[in-house]
Amino acid sequence: MEASLTVAGAGAAALSLRPQILLRITQATPLMPPRRLQSGPSKIQTSGARAHLAAAPASTPPAAGGGLYSAETYELTAENVDRVLDDVRPYLIADGGDVTVASVEDGVISLKLEGACGSCPSSTTTMKMGIERVLKEKFGDAVKDIRQVFDDDQQPAETTPQAVNGHLDILRPAIANYGGSVEVVAVDGEDCLVRYEGPESIGSGIKAAIKEKFPDITNVVFLQ
Repeated sequence: MEASLTVAGAGAAALSLRPQILLRITQATPLMPPRRLQSGPSKIQTSGARAHLAAAPASTPPAAGGGLYSAETYELTAENVDRVLDDVRPYLIADGGDVTVASVEDGVISLKLEGACGSCPSSTTTMKMGIERVLKEKFGDAVKDIRQVFDDDQQPAETTPQAVNGHLDILRPAIANYGGSVEVVAVDGEDCLVRYEGPESIGSGIKAAIKEKFPDITNVVFLQ
């Protein structure tokens, strides 16, 4: 009996404390967020500093060349061609290549692709789709032609069935993976006769690879 009264008394005491606890919680001072200590130079700017920063963009000269995507055009000179090519060089260098200006004469720009850009099968595409487009946008009608020149060891291979077959060796592993095969039968003037079996999509790549490496071939015919 005494034990039960003790428990009951303890419970009553606990209940009597709850309003006081709630009162203290509701009247507690709101917590302030801790201050963050900043390291390094102060970020407080005076009115003079703000005025200087606001005036900076107006006094900063534009970048040389106006940028690849500006509407500005230039006089056709070797120096300006090289200047425009500076905008595309990072992409060429990323692929292991580069481009230099061989000459600019009577509206004809002669360029030399170096490194991987000059030796890869897609060098013609690099010229046509990338560099030529940029130069024609920047120099307009002043450009009559854009030509790729070669060193003696970069001259296009002689157009023979053996040479074309050798060039296709780079594609044969991919063709074989799809259960296909390719063999050059003959080269007759501008026509290249090829016996090919495999997917149509890879066949289109074979035609493009042949035409890019051998510019005098304009028609690749697949024999049935």
